[in-house]
Amino acid sequence: MMQIERSNRIAWSIAIASGIVASVSVFAVAGLTPLKTVEPFVVRVDNSTGIVDVVSALTSTAGTYDEAVTKYFAAKYVRAREGYVWSEAQENFRTIALLSTQPEQTRFAGVYRGSNPESPQNIYGRGATARIDIASISLINQNVVSVRYMRTITRGEEVRTTHWVATLTFSYVNAPMSSTDRLVNPLGFVVSEYRADPEEVR
Repeated sequence: MMQIERSNRIAWSIAIASGIVASVSVFAVAGLTPLKTVEPFVVRVDNSTGIVDVVSALTSTAGTYDEAVTKYFAAKYVRAREGYVWSEAQENFRTIALLSTQPEQTRFAGVYRGSNPESPQNIYGRGATARIDIASISLINQNVVSVRYMRTITRGEEVRTTHWVATLTFSYVNAPMSSTDRLVNPLGFVVSEYRADPEEVR
């Protein structure tokens, strides 16, 4: 009889211990579950250009927002500087002026001058257009950004696309600006050095 009671006590002890271990395991897993996050993303493909990019949401970190703002202005600058439509030329020239330091404004004005045979005014004129499609934007460091883009030139029935890489040295300045100009450049983003090089695509 004593042997049976002893066996029962041992069995109950094992059952209780097993229950405690199982409960602890459940709470441990439940505690770790919030640490595992799933971040969905969407891959988007441009049907006309074939450019692939990832559609993602911004996080709440300041660095992410700063990077997004810089990329926005870099893309805006490259589109205005490298693209061309006769009816938009004056507005794009103003955009470049407002987003450039004084020395870079002077350099760009020299290239754009009508007396320069390589000026976009002379290359494209009224009949041709140059459309810019941004492929990617990479921050090299806190003051240099690289923009890969495609330029599609259309002259009547002739369409030609080339690939380029623009490198911009930039900063943010708090310079006096009219309220009208501030609508174009609200944060004082300015480019001090700019170059665009053709990119070989294999």
